[in-house]
Amino acid sequence: MSLRERAPGQIRRRRPLSSFLNDLWLGAQLALRGGREVVLRTVLTAIGVGVATAALLLATTLPTVLEHLGERHAARMDYQVAEYPPPPAGDDTLLFRIADTDYERTPIHGRIVRAEGSDPPLPPGVAEIPGPGEIVLSPALADLLDDPEHEVLQRRFDHTVIGEVGPEGLMGPHELVYYLGDGELTLDNAGNRITGYGGEPGPGGDEPVILLLGVVGVVVMLTPVVVFLGSAVRFGGEQRDRRLSALRLMGADRGATRRIAAGETLPGVALGLALGAGFLLAGRPVVEAVPIASGLYATDATPHPVLGPLVFLAVPLLALWVVLGSLRGVVIDPLGAVRRAERPRPRLWWRLLLFVLGISLIVVSMRLVPAGGLWAPMVSIGFLAALFGTTAVLPWLVDRLLGRASGGPLSLQLALRRLGAAGGGPTRAVSGIVVTVAGAIALQTLFANAWNDSTVEFAEFVEEVYANDEFGASGFQLQVDLRSVPPEGDLAAVAETPGVQEALGYGRVEGVTDDGSDVRVLVADCPSLQQMADLPVCSPGDAFSGVPGLEAGETLMVGGGEEAPAAPWTVPGYTGFEGPLVEHPWHGWGHSARNTVLVTPETAALPEEVAVAGSLWIRVDPSVPAMEEELRATVASLDPTAQVRFPITSATLPAMVRMRAALIAGALACLAVIAAGLVVGTVEQIRERKRVHAVLSAFGTRRRTLVASVLWQTTLPVLLGLALATVTGMALGALTLLLVGFPVAFVSTDILIIVGAGAGVALLTTLLALPALLRTMRPEGLRWE
Repeated sequence: MSLRERAPGQIRRRRPLSSFLNDLWLGAQLALRGGREVVLRTVLTAIGVGVATAALLLATTLPTVLEHLGERHAARMDYQVAEYPPPPAGDDTLLFRIADTDYERTPIHGRIVRAEGSDPPLPPGVAEIPGPGEIVLSPALADLLDDPEHEVLQRRFDHTVIGEVGPEGLMGPHELVYYLGDGELTLDNAGNRITGYGGEPGPGGDEPVILLLGVVGVVVMLTPVVVFLGSAVRFGGEQRDRRLSALRLMGADRGATRRIAAGETLPGVALGLALGAGFLLAGRPVVEAVPIASGLYATDATPHPVLGPLVFLAVPLLALWVVLGSLRGVVIDPLGAVRRAERPRPRLWWRLLLFVLGISLIVVSMRLVPAGGLWAPMVSIGFLAALFGTTAVLPWLVDRLLGRASGGPLSLQLALRRLGAAGGGPTRAVSGIVVTVAGAIALQTLFANAWNDSTVEFAEFVEEVYANDEFGASGFQLQVDLRSVPPEGDLAAVAETPGVQEALGYGRVEGVTDDGSDVRVLVADCPSLQQMADLPVCSPGDAFSGVPGLEAGETLMVGGGEEAPAAPWTVPGYTGFEGPLVEHPWHGWGHSARNTVLVTPETAALPEEVAVAGSLWIRVDPSVPAMEEELRATVASLDPTAQVRFPITSATLPAMVRMRAALIAGALACLAVIAAGLVVGTVEQIRERKRVHAVLSAFGTRRRTLVASVLWQTTLPVLLGLALATVTGMALGALTLLLVGFPVAFVSTDILIIVGAGAGVALLTTLLALPALLRTMRPEGLRWE
C-alpha cells in the first residue's frame, strides 16, 4: 500500500524522541566509522578528556585523603586522650614519654614506652611493645638507618630492631616513626600513662590564612583543567563542520546537524571518561612514591563517593555545552561548503563584568569569618569568575592588537592573518597558561607573605638576640634535660662533639617552703655554679641562696611525684647572692635568683629517696656543619629519652610546610596537564590546516617561513596572555593581602619564574609539534577526497 492509499490516521510519524536518539546514534557512528581522520579526532578527544577527567577525579580524592589522615591521626592519639589524674598501674597500662625530634629538618614522631603488665595497649601498626633496648621503626626510618650515609642517625637509634610500624600507625609511607622500649621509665619521668589509644577526629585547627591558601590553591590548580577540557572537545572542529555540511546536502536540517554533532562528541567523551578512570587507577601506586611530607598511601587516592560521580556527570554536560556553543557562530550550507557568518568583534563589557563579579565575591567572602559556611564556596566562585574573566578578555586583546595588524615579514603576515581569521581558536590554546600564570602569581604572592609573616617574629627575635654583643660572642646556648646527673666522662664526650664550645652538667630538684613557695635546688661543682650566676669565691662545700627569708637549717620538702612522696631536706649554711642568674634566650633556667638555691655536691646531702634529675648546659657554634645531628647523637648515647631542641627548627608553622609541599605537587600536575593539552591542541590545528600548508609549499613558500609563522601564531597570543595574567595575578594577590591584613609586597623573582615557566611550556610544546607541521608540507597533502 502506498502513502496515497493509506488513510490519514494510518500515516506513521517518527516520534521526536526517536528522531533525537537516531541523530545521536548517527553522530556516534560517524565518530567511530567515519574514516581514519575522524577516528583520530575521536582518539585525541578521548585522550584530552581522559587527562582532564583524571585530574578532576584526583581533586575529588582530597576529602578522602583528609578523612583518612584524620582517622590515622586519631587512631594513634596518646597524650591527647590520657587521663588526669592517671589511672593506677595494671596489666593493661602503658607508660610513655613524648620523644618527638627531627633529622635534617625532617620531623620524627617518637615515643619512649614501657609496658606495666602483660596486656598493654598497642599503638596502631605495632605488633608488640618493645622491651628495654628494643625499638620498632617505620619503614622509612628503617631505610634511613640501613643507609651508610646516615651514620650519625644510626648512632642515635643504636637499638635492637624487633619490628616495623604498619600503615595504620603512620600518616604516610614516608613518615619517620619509632617506639623505643625503656625499662627505667616511671610515671614521674614519663608523665603519661594510658590504657588505650585512639580518639575522635576533630576539626582542623589551621589558621584562616592556611585555609585561604588551601581554597585558592585548589581553585588555581583545577581551573586550567576545566579550560583544557573545553579545548579537548573542540578537536577537529573544522573537519566536523565539513561533514555536517554533507549531511545538510543529504536533507538534514540545522537541528539535526546539532544533534549529530553532539552524538559525534559522545564516543570520545565516553572513552575519555574510561581513560580518566584508568589513568587514576594506574597512577594511584605512584602516589606512594611522591616524597612530599609524609606522603600518601594508594588507598588514600580514592574519589569521594559523591564528588566522583559528579565528575562523570559534569564532564559530558560540559562537553556538549562546548560543542553546541561552538556551532552558534557557524553557518553550515547544504552545498558541501562551510561558510562562516561574519564574525562580530568581541565585546568587552561582559568580559570585564565577569572579572568584576569575581572580585566582588572575593571581597564579600573575606569579610566573613573563614570557618565553614558560605566562606569557602564564595571564595572559590570568586576566584573562578576572576580567572575565567581574565581568559575572556584575552580574545578581545588579540582581536584589537593582532587581528587588524599588518606588515612585517611574510611569516608574521601569515600568522596575523591566521589570528585575525580564526577567532578564538588560537587564544583557546593558551587559555590554560593564562589561567595558571594568573592564579599562580596570586597564590604565590599570598603564600610568600604568609610564609614571611609566620617567621618574621622569629627573625626579629634572632636579630635582637644577636644585637647583644655578649651573646653574639658566646654562640648558641642550650639546655638539655636528662633523667640523672651526667658523670664527668659523659660531659667530656659532649664537650668533644664537633661544634660544642663548652658543656657543663648539674642536678636539679624541685622543692616547696613551709609557706608554699616554689624553690629550685641546683647541684653542681663550683665552675658550673659560677657559669650560672655571678657568685663570690666558690669552694667545694659552699652553698648560695637567693630566696628571701630562707634560713639555714630550715626544712624544705623536695622531690615528690605521682609514685614517690616528697622528702624533707635541711637547708645548709649558705652565702646569699642577689643574682640574677645568667639568662640567655636559648636555655631555660626558668627561675630567678629569688627562688633558686645553688649547692655544691659536697654539701647537698639530698635524701636518697629523692630522684635528682640532670641537665646539660651547652654552648655551641651553629656555623659548624652537622653540629645539630652530631650533638643529638652524642646526647642520645647518654639518655635516649633526652631531647635536644634547636628553636630555629620550629620557626615555621608545620601547616605552612605541608601547604607548600601540596602546592608544589599541584603545580607540577597542573603544568603536566597544560603541556599535554597544548601539544595535542597544536598538532590538531596543524592537521586541520595541512592542505593550506601543502598548497603554500607547492607555490614555493619556504618551509622555514611556515615554521616561523606557526611560532608567531603561538608566541603572540602567549605574550599577550602572560602580560594579562601577570597584571591580573598581581591584582588578585594584592587584593587578597589587603583583605587578610598583610602588607602588599611582591616577590619579583617568584613572579619571573612563574611567567618564565608559562612561556617555556608554550615554547616547548610548540617545538614538539614541529614534526607534525613538517609532514603537512609534503605534496601528499594536496590530495582531497
